[in-house]
Amino acid sequence: MSEAPRVLHLSTEMFPERGRFSAFCDEFARRVVTMDVVDRGGDRWPRIDVAVLPLEPVAVANVSVTASEFVRSKVHTEDGRDTLRLDIVIGAAPIIYSHAGEERSYACGEAHFGDHGRPLRIYAPVGGSIRSITARRAALKTLVADPENLAGRFIPPGPGLHLLHSYLQSLAILGEPPPELSRVIGTHILDLMAAALGPTSDAREVIAERGVKAARLRALLMEIAQQSGTLGFDLDTLAASLGLSRRHVQRLLLETGKSFTQHVTERRLQRAHAMLTDRRSAHLRVIDIALSVGFSDVSHFNRMFLRHFDDTPSAVRAAAHAERKTRS
Repeated sequence: MSEAPRVLHLSTEMFPERGRFSAFCDEFARRVVTMDVVDRGGDRWPRIDVAVLPLEPVAVANVSVTASEFVRSKVHTEDGRDTLRLDIVIGAAPIIYSHAGEERSYACGEAHFGDHGRPLRIYAPVGGSIRSITARRAALKTLVADPENLAGRFIPPGPGLHLLHSYLQSLAILGEPPPELSRVIGTHILDLMAAALGPTSDAREVIAERGVKAARLRALLMEIAQQSGTLGFDLDTLAASLGLSRRHVQRLLLETGKSFTQHVTERRLQRAHAMLTDRRSAHLRVIDIALSVGFSDVSHFNRMFLRHFDDTPSAVRAAAHAERKTRS
């Protein structure tokens, strides 16, 4: 049985105070990518936090830094790393990229495409945050013609990049995927990366059917999760929020085996269950909880709750209270 991909966490805070920054730099070069890391803030305690999730054929990383500079020199490129990377700036502070004869400042929502086979300099004058996707060159070449020729390209915010960013955000919320889904998710991310760069005509249809569809479905489910308790939230509101037609949304949700109403009801019931078992909501009546998660009829709420959890709201609350008393 294959193992689930594990997130690699690396932070300056993980190392002893004495020699902390140099120890981090050594570990970063060994476990993430061969680069020189330079503190440019003059702070007593510069901080860098990195989280990398490998999802063959890509890896996704979140990086947050104080004022720093990352340099991959010509010497570093001799390490044989045959990967390409797409960096999306997600922090408010601009970040400067110098690569393939181009230098440009990138703002939040903009993306830079690079080649690890060529020197690269990333400069965050006041710190910042990026979300990075690294892909094997051979894998990306199946979808994008000569992607190495795009090194140094500036990618402005647009539908393709937005879809990729939304998919990565949902991945960050869900955390480590099970092993049977990791490669599927990695392939979807590769598709969306290619869509943002410009796929070949042969790959465009494959990407639309595979990665783009998956990203849109995930965006729909995230929107349902976030808005299910909002008064007046319906199928038309969901479709409009993502710029899709009502019919398109229905077709996408059909693939999950559940309707829009079923998804919304399930999310509302899950939120109600969480509140009923949370001591911070102990002062609320069951009817108050039902209304707060989006149900307008408490009798309907009770029936749906019993059907979903095979227990009544009052019984679930009583059991949670008894368990807390036992542990205390």
